[in-house]
Amino acid sequence: MDLATINQTLTIPNEDKATPIKENEAAFIYNFLKERYLTKTLEAGFAYARSASHIIAATESQHIAMDPFQDHYQNLGLQNIEKLGFSDLLDFRRDFSHNVLPQLVKEERKFEFIFIDGDHKFDGILVDFYYSDLLLEHHGYVLLHDTWMRSTQLVMSFIESNRPDYQPIPTGLRNLALYQKVDKDQRNGMFFREFYTFKSVVAHNAIMWMSSGKESFLKKVAYKLKEKVK
Repeated sequence: MDLATINQTLTIPNEDKATPIKENEAAFIYNFLKERYLTKTLEAGFAYARSASHIIAATESQHIAMDPFQDHYQNLGLQNIEKLGFSDLLDFRRDFSHNVLPQLVKEERKFEFIFIDGDHKFDGILVDFYYSDLLLEHHGYVLLHDTWMRSTQLVMSFIESNRPDYQPIPTGLRNLALYQKVDKDQRNGMFFREFYTFKSVVAHNAIMWMSSGKESFLKKVAYKLKEKVK
């Protein structure tokens, strides 16, 4: 199924257009999976199933996704999957990732690609990454969404400072961060590197300021500068 058909089929309320990943981000995931022939996939988060639908379309294989709040989205994610004819390929868990992921570890499941886009609190993202690491195959990939958020930036900084077994992979998209597991975790029990970054504090507060309150001349200038550095 082509990407245009998927996006035309998806039902996403106009008042909630900001919740799902963007079409170009979904296209990146689709093409990334297709180009590397990855088929064993897992996703923390689901919402309206834009990411899940693109993952299933790319792999044509079973995809596991979890979301305890599907009722809050009027079950539109599951309905979208059904409309696309992908229901047989979706293993949906209506539960929190901190319950589902440990169970998958106990089952000794392994995945080639894991997308983390569920709980956006720092501790939630870090817990999802912790279990994703245990579930990833060697040379597997983990993808983080919403990298504009301070919480996500801190997890990224933790990975890049404390996990030398993970290599950042450029995506060309500012709201996605991709890492490949390239080695075994060889840290000893005392290993720790500081991962606080002043840059992420400034960036987060700047984005929050630009996205809230009334328009102003200063904000317009900031938006123009932002566009130029894309």
